[in-house]
Amino acid sequence: MSYYSELAQNLRKRGCEEDQVLTVLDEVKDTAETAGMTPEAEFGTPEEAAANHSGKRARSTGQATLNGFGVVGMCCVVVYALWPGLFDFMNPVLSNFAGMIALLVLLVIGAFAAGFIDTRLPKGFETPRSAADR
Repeated sequence: MSYYSELAQNLRKRGCEEDQVLTVLDEVKDTAETAGMTPEAEFGTPEEAAANHSGKRARSTGQATLNGFGVVGMCCVVVYALWPGLFDFMNPVLSNFAGMIALLVLLVIGAFAAGFIDTRLPKGFETPRSAADR
């Protein structure tokens, strides 16, 4: 993962909105390019650079996505507990664990989606051309 992706993820975890993330990434890129150094040499690790910024949101979009998948998974468990006959079309062994299987599958999908959402670079940000900055 690039320095900028990690920085974007850390900023989102600190509650920064997308416009804040874009502004900070642009500032880091411009300052590093002007100084002729890598972003890590100029600002430290992405965690250290993100520590100087915070936002007003309580959770990142990725965390909210994971929570949403978890809620849907819990709904599957409740549906299975209330109406186990709905899962009779499945293999008898799998039908005994259908609610938990659905929960686990949804949590895994949610974790991948959350990771992708939190590490993506914001629209409008152009990565530097230098391989040393990546």
